[in-house]
Amino acid sequence: MRYCTLADLQLAIPQATLTQLTNDAPADYSVEPEPNLAVVEEAVRQAEELVDAHLRGRYVLPLVTVPSVIKDATVNLARHWLYARRPEGNELPDAVTRTYKAALQILESIRDGKLTIGLPTGEAAPEPGEVKVRARRQLFSASMLERYR
Repeated sequence: MRYCTLADLQLAIPQATLTQLTNDAPADYSVEPEPNLAVVEEAVRQAEELVDAHLRGRYVLPLVTVPSVIKDATVNLARHWLYARRPEGNELPDAVTRTYKAALQILESIRDGKLTIGLPTGEAAPEPGEVKVRARRQLFSASMLERYR
């Protein structure tokens, strides 16, 4: 299941900007330019891999349903990648940088167990933490063993 779609990215990036960010060839103004879908797919793929890297080991992948927090984080990560790939060397817009950092913080919080995505199956890997061990009752004390040495 995809974490975000072209339509999700189009809600976050104006069509003209998305077209400029994804097309490397000079525009052919005889036709209405469209976003380069191969570049969009690569942006989404990279964003999804980063999301999965944070969720792996904590949740069963692939996710059966995509919570909105995961979709939003994926959109922000993909949007950042699209802006960062431009060769102009200009700084990224503040909103793009802020939302990218926020998405990473949310993913880290999910990974660390501070936030949950509420999986419908509830299947999660065991939480790290306290381990309980059962052992037999001690038959000999250290002082008893010393006497027999």
